[in-house]
Amino acid sequence: MNNKDRPTAGEGIFGGIDRRAFLLALGTFAIGTDAFIIAGVLPEISTSLSTSVGATGLVVSVFSLAYALGSPVVSSLSARWRRSTVLIGGLGVFALANLLSAASPTLVILLASRILAALSAGLVAPASYALASAFGASHNRGKNLAVIAAGFTSAMVLGVPIGVFLSQYGGWRASLLFVAVLGAIAAISMSWAGVPESQSQKAAPTLRDQLRVAVKAQTILALAPFLIWSIANFGLYTFIAAILRRSLPATVVPLLLLLFGLGAVAGNFMGGVASDRFGTRKPTITCLTLLIFALAGIEFTSSSLIAASLNMIAWAILMAALFTLQQQRAILVDPAQSNLLLALNNSALYLGAAIGSAAFGAIISATSFAVVSPISAGVAALSLCALFFMPLRDQETPPSPHTDKIDETRVDEPGFGEPLPRHSLA
Repeated sequence: MNNKDRPTAGEGIFGGIDRRAFLLALGTFAIGTDAFIIAGVLPEISTSLSTSVGATGLVVSVFSLAYALGSPVVSSLSARWRRSTVLIGGLGVFALANLLSAASPTLVILLASRILAALSAGLVAPASYALASAFGASHNRGKNLAVIAAGFTSAMVLGVPIGVFLSQYGGWRASLLFVAVLGAIAAISMSWAGVPESQSQKAAPTLRDQLRVAVKAQTILALAPFLIWSIANFGLYTFIAAILRRSLPATVVPLLLLLFGLGAVAGNFMGGVASDRFGTRKPTITCLTLLIFALAGIEFTSSSLIAASLNMIAWAILMAALFTLQQQRAILVDPAQSNLLLALNNSALYLGAAIGSAAFGAIISATSFAVVSPISAGVAALSLCALFFMPLRDQETPPSPHTDKIDETRVDEPGFGEPLPRHSLA
């Protein structure tokens, strides 16, 4: 093993994180802000475009479905493209799509621009995770992936509140203009720093080869538990404000959502550290088991501010840790097809959010808010059962720093792992 792949004696939680990952996180921060911000300005959009709130809600659904269905397709079609084209070009299109959204005079045009934004986001996000997974030694892969995931989840803490604040002065269009600026800044930053290109002479896999990976049993078994607990998580999260307001003052709900966002950021890094130290399977089972109790606890803790705060933080930490662990589990199916697998993984997340929101909304209409929390826990329990019976080659033990090797998905460039020269990601 090369000495630069060995962890240093003082390497802690943040040791081994490649600085290039933070530039990639700028992109996922912009994407995360775009994904969450519409819900905060939906009434304003409805009023501005003279449409019903129900019809305007399609803006959220269309984005989620376009991302879920389109991300694997655009990732497959772009497999032969240069990394700089995918990341910088994708973010450029993302920024343009949000400019179009901000200028949309009708709901139809807004929906079309949201589809374009979702497809470009579905191109950039998996490529960012795949590139981050190739940074440095494999025993630090989880930490680098956690940085990219934290860029996405931190949008709930910082990006969305800023965007919603801007909407109070410039309307909902100002919020989407803010997202466009974030995307442009991320694209310019990557262009300035430079995106490392692979020096591998190995031909890119054909679309048929990638589709074969997408439909094989191992891929489906890897993603099925994630899809199920995404339904549980986001089905409950969609209605969490209404659930909390039954017993708590409406004024404390933003505080609880802020705590949730902070917990999610912390959970990203905890999941990364856990996978680097213990592998993926045991931490995933442990976090998913604890998540079931956290989801069930929402109904019983929502009448107390302190209890609800602790439960929200625990829920967020476990959810985000599982997301980071799942990134690694997806890559392990076929490291050579990491871009496609991470695209499918993100699709499972968005598809789960769409299914969960619709299904739990129907359940609430037929029953009451009181059943949402226990049903969410029950769905998560199904995910745990699926994980136990899944014959997937999960990483049982963490990657050893004494057996690290540069694999085919790593960035193969001269001086890889050395300090970054000015104006260069490589």
